[in-house]
Amino acid sequence: MSLVDDVLYHGNCHCGRYRFQVSAPRIDSAISCTCSLCAKKGYLWLLPAEGSFTVVKDEGCLVEYQSSTLKDRFCGYCGSGVEGVHLTGALREKFLVNIRTLREPYVNPFNLEPALRVIEAKGDTRSIETSSQESAEATAKSLFSCHCGDVRATLAVPLENEELKEDNCSKCARIAYIGTYPSKDNVTVYGRDRVFEYLTGRRFTGSTFCKICGVHVFSNVYGPPMSVFDKLPPQRKEVALSVYHKNMAMQPLNVRAMEGVKLDNLRPLIKREDEGTEGYDLEP
Repeated sequence: MSLVDDVLYHGNCHCGRYRFQVSAPRIDSAISCTCSLCAKKGYLWLLPAEGSFTVVKDEGCLVEYQSSTLKDRFCGYCGSGVEGVHLTGALREKFLVNIRTLREPYVNPFNLEPALRVIEAKGDTRSIETSSQESAEATAKSLFSCHCGDVRATLAVPLENEELKEDNCSKCARIAYIGTYPSKDNVTVYGRDRVFEYLTGRRFTGSTFCKICGVHVFSNVYGPPMSVFDKLPPQRKEVALSVYHKNMAMQPLNVRAMEGVKLDNLRPLIKREDEGTEGYDLEP
């Protein structure tokens, strides 16, 4: 395909503080790297041609985090991973754009999976330090962790027994979120003071991201104010309150942050909602 046949794609972090354009042939495949950072962030990479990438808006929100395999740049406000440069392997010194941040509706991450080009990571030397308590717990529980290890959680019940969900709304697609929703009684979170939080819409749920590496490990559930229920008729109020209390008892976790997780094995258990990004509009 010649340059005149290239498509002009528009991309941005979810909050829109960083925006760009990139010209490329019509996207029907993506690059996936097996390194620990790419895996935790669910990156789907596009390798743009030299000179095809242009920054349209930059409010200085991008944070850089470097692992042994990737120099990563993510938004320090909304957590969206936008671009990176690999430091090892076949992608070494290549500038890459996260396809998940592109706004064109037909660039659906779900549709790209059958045509992934998987690049095996080299030189991934990641290790995290955990407390003796966590080490003891991890023998019987699942450990969830950001890449640098500052933010962690343990799950006391088998992941396979919990509900697993994935959708491609504008926010979840950008952070490659696969959620599980266990009871707070079964989860212990470490490092709550080491995250930044991003709330959207009605602000009932806040997605949190490690301040250092930007990995999403857990979410905070707030729910609507109780005054909302006071306006409902008694029968509807009873049902609504039941759902509210169930949601408030949850501690959502990001499945991609689970240490040693094999997503291919979990795929049959993950419920997908392919509703896309309709209704997502950026302010000027």
